[in-house]
Amino acid sequence: MPKIEKISQKDLEKFKNFIDQAQSIAISAHINPDGDALGSSLSLRKSLELYGKKAEVIKISEVDDYLKFLPQLENYKEPSQEEYDLFIIVDCSEFDRIDKAIEICKNSKKVLVIDHHEGGSIKTDLNIIHSDSPASCELVYEIINRLNLPIDEEIATLLYAGLVTDTGRFLYSNISELTFYTAADLYKKGANFEMIYKNLYQNKEISKLQFENYILNKVEFNKPYALVGVSQKMCQEYNMQMGDSESVVNMLRDLKGIEVACLVKEYGENEFKISLRSKEYLDVSEIARNNGGGGHIRAAGFTLNENTMDRAICKMRDILKEALND
Repeated sequence: MPKIEKISQKDLEKFKNFIDQAQSIAISAHINPDGDALGSSLSLRKSLELYGKKAEVIKISEVDDYLKFLPQLENYKEPSQEEYDLFIIVDCSEFDRIDKAIEICKNSKKVLVIDHHEGGSIKTDLNIIHSDSPASCELVYEIINRLNLPIDEEIATLLYAGLVTDTGRFLYSNISELTFYTAADLYKKGANFEMIYKNLYQNKEISKLQFENYILNKVEFNKPYALVGVSQKMCQEYNMQMGDSESVVNMLRDLKGIEVACLVKEYGENEFKISLRSKEYLDVSEIARNNGGGGHIRAAGFTLNENTMDRAICKMRDILKEALND
């Protein structure tokens, strides 16, 4: 297996020194964690624990039901203290994305970031940010592997789950040869890939399919984009979580003639979260950054503050038309 060396030796040594010097370590991923956020944070926590360190993953929001099969979720919990020797942020590089953990982060002695998103502007004691990696789990794997930190079957499973979800089952264009080598090594180390695929892709409730169909019936198709909104009321009617709507944006992106898919999700009063997916010629991360968000070239998001769903949809329609006409 070739050496995986996206991370510089200097940064690896600095990371190791921070770990060795810390008596208490906190790890936080972003709010509304996805598979990569949970996979990278929970796997790193367990590896550090097996290495002999006291490490915690801070719970900042609920986990969507579709990810509750992941091992180690019992360690995604409320913090035990108000400050730590070392605070590690994974899968995001903006302070506001760690929500209520911000104050604990600011109180901690050292802060470092492990992330793979474009445009992160956060400044910490150590930034391990590589936007050419398809998942933060790929970077966490590299850290564990090159530093010879402990890895067991649960750690391998968590890393594999994050890799699978953030690459769209190894479909997206930001994967590389190293991604497949990483997956192969995690398989060798005992990643339970059958359990991951069964729970992620062969376990859909009939009610979720009905929910998706309801949303799809409301899509505005205006080639080359597709646009749809999901309200809290719609979720309540089908007894679904907002995260259950996320699959729709990928379905729309995959349609012939659709280059950009947009999902507008109502999260709270005057708060609408936007999910964008694209195929080839449009960089949706640029749209997201221009509106205070971020992400990847083919998958990105941001928040709109509008007082109604209609206004949020109208705003997104204007944004998409402008981006596609440039």
